[in-house]
Amino acid sequence: MTRSMTAGRAAAFALSFLALPGAKAAADGGGAYGPGWSAVHADAANTDYHQGEGPGELKLAWSRSFGGMINLGPTADAAGRIYFTSSGSGCRLHALDGATGKTLWCSDVVDKLAVASSPLLDRDGNLFVADGKAMRSFSPAGELRWTTPIIGVPLSAQFTPHGDVVFITNVGVIYILDRQSGRAVMEPHALVPNPRFDPSKGAMACMRGLPECPSANTPAVDMATGRIFFTFWAPGAPRAGIRAMRITGGSSPTLVEEWVNESLPGGSAASPDISADGKRLYLTDNEGGLHALDAATGNILWSLPIGYAAGGSVSTSPEGLIIPAGGAKAALMALRDAGDHAETVWRKADVNNFGVATQAGGFKAYPTASLGHGRAELLTIDTRTGAILDRDAIPGKPIFTVGTTLGPDGTVYVATILGEMHAYAGPRRKAARGAEAGGDHGSPKAIP
Repeated sequence: MTRSMTAGRAAAFALSFLALPGAKAAADGGGAYGPGWSAVHADAANTDYHQGEGPGELKLAWSRSFGGMINLGPTADAAGRIYFTSSGSGCRLHALDGATGKTLWCSDVVDKLAVASSPLLDRDGNLFVADGKAMRSFSPAGELRWTTPIIGVPLSAQFTPHGDVVFITNVGVIYILDRQSGRAVMEPHALVPNPRFDPSKGAMACMRGLPECPSANTPAVDMATGRIFFTFWAPGAPRAGIRAMRITGGSSPTLVEEWVNESLPGGSAASPDISADGKRLYLTDNEGGLHALDAATGNILWSLPIGYAAGGSVSTSPEGLIIPAGGAKAALMALRDAGDHAETVWRKADVNNFGVATQAGGFKAYPTASLGHGRAELLTIDTRTGAILDRDAIPGKPIFTVGTTLGPDGTVYVATILGEMHAYAGPRRKAARGAEAGGDHGSPKAIP
């Protein structure tokens, strides 16, 4: 069910739209993102797509184990450094040399709830990551730049068209902060009355987008229109939904509601994904449905039962190829939006997809597949046909993978729930050697 904005809100929207700085805002915001895989799902649209050409064959370059767990894949800058969070004791924010796996720096400033986010990177190399108390910014060298207290835990941040930091905490509070100072550029916008956060209750509900975690995913931002799309389970509602609000006003932003669609049965573990033309959204629910929505109205254009509850966001290429994330007994498949329905391009029922099938240029995708008994492998797929081009074992027993990221040179980084990070190098870069030396926060070490 889609609820349109009221007439009063529509009038406010029309007036505020006239003040939107249009193309300049889009250019500024798009430019705020650092080059490379700078957001948790690659970019503002949550595409899980690497713009460069992906390698056709890979080789394990290094593996490292970190204390606690890792919840998301890393972000990567143009220089080949990767950044991620973990829940272990001591350092929980990590910066590694992507070629060797060696720690460049790590920080113990953030608490263990920082594991809910992957660091956002701006064009100056600064990092933005929150924990259970505050949103923080770090310099490229790991120095703390600013700290802004917040209520709740966001599941990764994005940039607005004006270049500010925008995020929604798990209890439903929207913040927009100046990325240079951390100053709030608008009053926090609470989606629920009197929002409260109790860290002792944990955040397990956020892994599946259940009622106890109203905002369980990363928002997507359309830089051309200023729309922000996010999932939200309103207190007392029978099911979760997806919402659209417009960020208006440039340096003095406001939020205007555009639409609410409350039709995600069982919640959603997927961040919304904006199509290349900005006209559609894609996301999954927890009862096995994949949906395409009209970005302007929130109306569902088509729904497709995929047969399982996806454990993450879809990957969408500029050509419109959609690969859902994996889950329990999940077949690997590729779909295409045919307007009023989805077409199956290929489907591999014999491959148990259990990760985010990141796509890359050159018609490549990199899903992870379960082999049973806790073991898994990384596949290289030709997205035009579904042909398997390469198979690489994932060391140890990863249980399941939580994110797959591509670095600027095509290196593929696979993170697992057990706190492991694995790097696979393509033919353009030789695999790092000496991977067995050192400890968790020095040189990389092998995982048995």
